[in-house]
Amino acid sequence: MLDRIFPSKELENAYSIIVGLLSPAAGLYAARIHPVLLPLVMTVAIYPLYYKDLRDDRVWRAFWHVLAWSLASTVTVIFLTVYTRAGVSSLILKGESYRREMYSWISTGVGEEGDLRLFLKPKITEIAVFSALSLASAGFLGLLLGSILLNYMNYYVGCLFLDAAPGYTWVPALLGWPIYAILRVPGYIALGIVLSRPLIRLKKGRKMDWKRVESLAALALALILLDFILKATVANRFYQPILKKALGL
Repeated sequence: MLDRIFPSKELENAYSIIVGLLSPAAGLYAARIHPVLLPLVMTVAIYPLYYKDLRDDRVWRAFWHVLAWSLASTVTVIFLTVYTRAGVSSLILKGESYRREMYSWISTGVGEEGDLRLFLKPKITEIAVFSALSLASAGFLGLLLGSILLNYMNYYVGCLFLDAAPGYTWVPALLGWPIYAILRVPGYIALGIVLSRPLIRLKKGRKMDWKRVESLAALALALILLDFILKATVANRFYQPILKKALGL
């Protein structure tokens, strides 16, 4: 059935971008019933292609498809936040609480964002939960958690655009997504693919072939380590003072 839905690589590539752009809008509409429906709609939209890629041992195509979906959904959520902030603030899980947390850090320079002592344990816990969910659900729950993380980050960036002082909208455009968070996204995608594959292989009656995902595992480790290192070194020294000036805090 999946082969009939996705008969060509060109259609698969287009699909990953289209559902990335449209599924957040559909999910926000559904989220008026419950906010969890936003990440659920997004995950349901991309998962069939993700599963097909991994079923066919196309691990790098899965990586690029999910990355395209992530980037496209980022555009949509930021756009909808900028134009309908009041309309989406209550529909994005942890959106407002994360924004308040980040604005407090921007204002004071104190907080989890740039302090290794404060963010190390929560980030390790987040990675452990993401890994366990990906492994146990052939990636579906990992993508669901990834959607939640992506959405509240994008809501925060959309708010930066709205709250930036005149002449400073370039700051959220260039720095709203810090480099360490940008690296984190493909790092999580790569990790999720590595951990999604065993259950899919088991369902197909195949043994796990770790060699096929060695490069993805190495990429995941490198990007996640860079996330930790850069977050601990440049968040307070570089991003916080520039964001504070841009917001006039």
